[in-house]
Amino acid sequence: MSKILVIEDQDDIRSIICEILSAEKFNVIEAEDGHIGVLLAQEELPDLVICDIMMPEFDGYSVMTQLRQNPYIQSVPFIFLTAKASKTDLRLGMELGANDYLTKPFTRDELLEAVNAQVDKLSSLKSDQPPLWHDTCCELIQSLPDTIHHPLQNILDLSLPLHSPHALGSPERLAQALKEISQSGHLLYRRLQNILLYKELVDIEQDPQRLSIFRNHPGTSYTASIITDVAHVQSQTCDRMADLQLELEDAQVQLAPPKFKKIVEEIVKNAFDYSSVSTPICIKSYAHGKTFQLIIANKGKGFRAELLSDFDTHMQFARPSYLHEHEGLGLIISKLITELHGGELKVESIPEEFTKVSIFLPIT
Repeated sequence: MSKILVIEDQDDIRSIICEILSAEKFNVIEAEDGHIGVLLAQEELPDLVICDIMMPEFDGYSVMTQLRQNPYIQSVPFIFLTAKASKTDLRLGMELGANDYLTKPFTRDELLEAVNAQVDKLSSLKSDQPPLWHDTCCELIQSLPDTIHHPLQNILDLSLPLHSPHALGSPERLAQALKEISQSGHLLYRRLQNILLYKELVDIEQDPQRLSIFRNHPGTSYTASIITDVAHVQSQTCDRMADLQLELEDAQVQLAPPKFKKIVEEIVKNAFDYSSVSTPICIKSYAHGKTFQLIIANKGKGFRAELLSDFDTHMQFARPSYLHEHEGLGLIISKLITELHGGELKVESIPEEFTKVSIFLPIT
């Protein structure tokens, strides 16, 4: 059953649309303004959005612009509702990535024809073009006993004594158990997030229409503040503030802040996780003309040559045998986000000596 989000500030029109769609067995979610619509879209991840253009404060164009910056929902089909349909309105909507228009007043048949056309198109894409991530996804599922089951089992084991008030004894032991449960929960959540995000990014990479939307509405980020915040949080988490070395030149890159932050988080986390205490984590950034360069280097385990040679396939770092040792999926996700926005990610490494990750992104 397809999930449809209806964003319309006029109660009577919104009610009629929802009744028609519900009668056709669609799962309908409704929002009375653009702000609520954006929040619901991010929470519910609908299969289709129907949105009025002329709304106070936060209009339909603003809603679409906001949603197109979210990698999880930026390719969701979008049908605009409008009381006017001038060439300027149509052009602006299409440039933002609208899939169709309905001009008010419209009939029941016109509404269902527009909705079914988008739903059928989605079904066709899913059935006619099997996603290329299928093999990798199967391998990821096979790896779950370590990457997912281990933190989950840890949560269950640690929480079991909590059923008995005196099982853990001292308040200190209770506090430590709760801390470890929280750490395992966050680890499990992050790994599941990465698996789902990886699937979404590879789907976008293989779909020309979604890729076009992704690249035409990249958003922008100021780099220095994001890098600084991420690096300080990670160094404090690892109790390695003294090891962090920052040398940053600020730039405005063509990448929305959540995506740029995700890239930096994954690479910086790896740098701390796979290097020893009291060895430097060097983070530098430069602006060269139209290109921004970020370098994150550490002295530590490094990668074997055969792993680096297969890096461009996206597959090697996601194989179960590698995931048992490292969280290589985060590196792949960083590479995919970078390349989908016209950038480049390079890895240089010598086992047991050093690893250097260089990221190149276009400047606005």
